[in-house]
Amino acid sequence: MDGNQEGIGKLKLECPQMHSVGSILKDSPVQSVVYDPGAQVGDRRFWPDEVDQPQFKAHCRHCDKSVGEATATLQSKFRQVVDSASETTEVATLPYV
Repeated sequence: MDGNQEGIGKLKLECPQMHSVGSILKDSPVQSVVYDPGAQVGDRRFWPDEVDQPQFKAHCRHCDKSVGEATATLQSKFRQVVDSASETTEVATLPYV
């Protein structure tokens, strides 16, 4: 698979109730992968960092519950988005932890 020419992608993260808990994204080919919790929640940060190993966790401010997934699983899903020839955005539903 050739992948999209830009090398960009966005993995939207949701809780089981389909509320947004942030995004893992790469906006340009020369940019690092970042986690964006949303403007109302906090600043973007490089992803994954030490606190994301081996489990990535986020908090749904709508449900007031923590959600999470294995970092390796999210990296694989994100890589599929970046490598896709037709899609640049995908959604991942994280289970409550």
